[in-house]
Amino acid sequence: MAQRKQARPPPELTRPPPGDIIAGPAADSTAAPICTDDASMTPTADTPELPSSRPDAAQARAKRRVTWVGLLVNLPLALGKIVTGWTAGSQALVADGVHSLADLASDVTVLWALKHSARGPDSKHPYGHGRFETLATLAVAAALALAAVGILFDAGARLLAQTPAPPPTLLALAVAGLSLLLKEALYHLTVRVGRVSGSALVVANAWHHRSDALSSVVAALGIAGGMAGLPLFDPLAAAVIAAMLLRVAWSQGRPAVHELVDTQATEEDTRAIARVLRATPGVTGLRALRVRQHGNALSADASLLVDPEITVTEGHRISEAAHSRAVAAIRALDHIVLHIEPDGHAEGFGAMAAPLRAEIEQTLRGLLGRHWPAITLREIRLGYFDEGINVDLVAHLCDADRPRQSQLEAEITRHMRAAQPAVARVNLHCVSE
Repeated sequence: MAQRKQARPPPELTRPPPGDIIAGPAADSTAAPICTDDASMTPTADTPELPSSRPDAAQARAKRRVTWVGLLVNLPLALGKIVTGWTAGSQALVADGVHSLADLASDVTVLWALKHSARGPDSKHPYGHGRFETLATLAVAAALALAAVGILFDAGARLLAQTPAPPPTLLALAVAGLSLLLKEALYHLTVRVGRVSGSALVVANAWHHRSDALSSVVAALGIAGGMAGLPLFDPLAAAVIAAMLLRVAWSQGRPAVHELVDTQATEEDTRAIARVLRATPGVTGLRALRVRQHGNALSADASLLVDPEITVTEGHRISEAAHSRAVAAIRALDHIVLHIEPDGHAEGFGAMAAPLRAEIEQTLRGLLGRHWPAITLREIRLGYFDEGINVDLVAHLCDADRPRQSQLEAEITRHMRAAQPAVARVNLHCVSE
């Protein structure tokens, strides 16, 4: 069927980004304007900007800045703890310094991920680069788990040691206390930025700072216990802290794994999107709704059920209205792909097995040419239903054939059903020249 020229949209209406909507055969055509049938959802000058694939620039800067602060603190702090622990006779402080080096590696990983995730969509990454944050979150969680396992092994080795280590000096206790204050301050600063920006990666890195602060507590307790003649106090406390760190690593890494394997989003998010789509005028049902997390945003696809008798252009208009409503109502929704399906006829014979237009049209034109050459065919409209194909013929009849239009319709139906059993009925519509 020839492509129809679309009407120019009113100048006050804007268009959504191309490529977000698939609505049947017209999916590659120019998108319809953003507007809805609900006046409360019509875009105005006061409507807040809808989310896009490109992260907020101010939040991106804040995430990079707080990570750089952590890196600049971790580097001298790690070196200072290792050197002081070595000279002051504190193995716990040396281990704490190694933990700070792990934090330093975490900061570098986060900066790498933030640099890549801040890029918008491109030809190779049409959904953006948000998954770089997810990948780095998983790496940070893994590093946190490894640090916890290392603390456990160190604690076990010290518990099993036969010869107690010499007591550390007061300098080691002072450095451990300073480390605790700095790392706890870094935790609160970083976690605030992560929660405001909705970045699981930055929150995970904040917990790296908290884990280092906790290990400084362990080191301080061990140093104080050693100075007080209690050498086993340090490894017992270290084992408890390591168990806490493993729990944090699990809570940060598990959502990242779910996102990377495209686990369905939360039931709350799914229900919210479904509610908006079902409320769109013209939508009679909804099926196959899939929602997944993509970085800080949500991506969704669904099939909208509509009246099977409407035109493709009306179905496309309904999908555009549903798209506009969904992205306006669900702030985190960044991509949504909608497919239009005929209600009650989406998976039956007509949709899955019936012959396509080229075959039907070839048979029909052959029959008309052999039996009714006087009929001038103007248009063929096909409706695909579970019971078969409905064929609507728009044709010009000669004056002699007009009185017998109903008889012609019955004869064409009989011949078509004999040649194409998939045809359910033929409707003949007479037009003038």
